[in-house]
Order: sequence, then C-alpha cells, then structure tokens
Amino acid sequence: MTLQKNRPSSRPAHWDDVEIGDAVHLVRNGRLEHAGRVDNRTADGAVVWVVSDGGRRQLFHVADGFELSVADPEGANHADN
Repeated sequence: MTLQKNRPSSRPAHWDDVEIGDAVHLVRNGRLEHAGRVDNRTADGAVVWVVSDGGRRQLFHVADGFELSVADPEGANHADN
C-alpha cells in the first residue's frame, strides 16, 4: 500500500504566469489579504514582489500559502487615465 500526501491541487508550484506590472490579488484561506502590482519576480516564478496602492512593497514566496491571481488581465499593464 502506498501512502499519498494530500496536496492542494489549486496552488501552483510557481507563479510564472504573472508579469511585472500585472495587478494581482493574493488570497489565503479564502480571504483577500494583499492586492497590488507586481514590481519584480524571480525567473522561476517562486518569488514575487508586490507594491500596494499605498506604496508598500512586499515579497511573497509561492510556499507562503497564497493563491496569486491577476486582478485585471485585460488592462494589467495599462495606466489609468
């Protein structure tokens, strides 16, 4: 008999689908905890830096337990006028 660990299938191994400038939401335990724009990320997508609207820059690692999603996929790289 083989034991299998239960792993959340919805949590990606890396956040390599986000780009610098994307507006993102970081959700943990079903609750929006952070929102902002991607300021930078590692090439492997394991770490992103997000700047909130208030200017606070924070680092997030994929293992921190957040689900990261693009908040505005159509206009993520466009400035509001």
